[in-house]
Amino acid sequence: MQLEKEFDSKKIEQLVRSHLSGIDLQKMLDQSKTKQRLVFIEGPPTMNGIPHAGHLRGRIIKDLWYRYNTLKGHKITFNAGWDTQGLPVELQAEKELGITGGKTEILKTFGIEKIVAEC
Repeated sequence: MQLEKEFDSKKIEQLVRSHLSGIDLQKMLDQSKTKQRLVFIEGPPTMNGIPHAGHLRGRIIKDLWYRYNTLKGHKITFNAGWDTQGLPVELQAEKELGITGGKTEILKTFGIEKIVAEC
């Protein structure tokens, strides 16, 4: 495979669609039920500042792993993880401080120091 000099999203989409229709992805997924099962536990989102493009890196890597192993014929189970230490404590602190709203709003209004001190 050779890299193109120019990025052409429509051409890439056509190539991917052609490849996926050629391998009969649905049949592969149906047959994967009898193959090795892999379980992936997705960690919870974190409150470490205002979201930015860097936060996508981990999600993209996990998504690529999931897709790659699916195409290799594995049965992948995706489970949402739960923060059993930080998040419940954080939510209780917000409740005691009377804080409501989204995380970005909370950080701007109260500041991380006050929330951390309460936790």
